[in-house]
Amino acid sequence: MPLLITYFELERLKEFSQALEKVDELRTLVPVQVANIELEEEKIKLVLHVPADALRLTRESFPQAVVVA
Repeated sequence: MPLLITYFELERLKEFSQALEKVDELRTLVPVQVANIELEEEKIKLVLHVPADALRLTRESFPQAVVVA
């Protein structure tokens, strides 16, 4: 299953909170899973497992994210 990785600045915790809400919304449509949340170089790293057939929809929700196949 591909991974979708996105980062959030620590000063912008509201954006991170909104991203988690997006994940919950996506879960009603596709089986997205939070693989990891960690602090990396003063940024919050959010890693999602995304089914290959749902990558497009997920990328629309997280346009700044990087996909690792």
